[in-house]
Amino acid sequence: MKISIIGSGNVASALAKSINQSGHTIDAIFGRDRKKASDLAQSVNSKAVDRLSDLPDNSDIYLLAVKDDAIVEVASAIRTETGILAHTSGATPINIFEGIQKNYGVFYPLQTFSAELEANFEELPICISANNSENEAKLKELAASICPNVYSISEEQRKGLHVAAVFANNFSNFLFSAAFDICNREALNFDMLKPLIRQTLRKIEIADPEKIQTGPARRGDESTISLHMKWLEKHAPEYSQLYEVLTEAIIKKYEN
Repeated sequence: MKISIIGSGNVASALAKSINQSGHTIDAIFGRDRKKASDLAQSVNSKAVDRLSDLPDNSDIYLLAVKDDAIVEVASAIRTETGILAHTSGATPINIFEGIQKNYGVFYPLQTFSAELEANFEELPICISANNSENEAKLKELAASICPNVYSISEEQRKGLHVAAVFANNFSNFLFSAAFDICNREALNFDMLKPLIRQTLRKIEIADPEKIQTGPARRGDESTISLHMKWLEKHAPEYSQLYEVLTEAIIKKYEN
């Protein structure tokens, strides 16, 4: 396939490199940051453009790895009669393309991407949807060539999946950050908690998370909860409400 990548950030970079390694042709990389786009293009034997009008009009698929609020603007500026436009967002509805392009879909890789850590496409899932079955088949073909875990999902499923991902990744990372902060305040090494974190992750590989819940809230240990709340109010009051909300949610879930 011939693919054009719109974007030069972490998602665009990961997709471009994986697609190139799978033997497809990267027609062009568009990026407003010319240097980043040029560096990425060079790494995947492609060319960089800084105007959407300079994208080829005969790519099979145009992957829009841009901010959600830029998708409509970008899609409106791409000129193609046969190419499929697909955004990579978990939250943006597919109908955002309606009236702009006739061939469109969603190519959503469910992963957190960063420059520091290379994404493993052997593990992550790619979620696909499109405005017709032919376009969906083409997007699935591309996805399957770079990743063994390809799913066709509905709009409502993708919304729910994105919410679940926020809980699993963004919120959990914030909790790690809170733990890191608390350790720093007490001159403790956060590395002491890493075996516990790794063990928790290992446990969810073999059991449903709700079945492995532990801790004072799960046990209904009111004396420990009270002790924690008093400590937080004195030493880290900005986390006391968060502790209380999460504790109440756990108690309510397991009260029966």
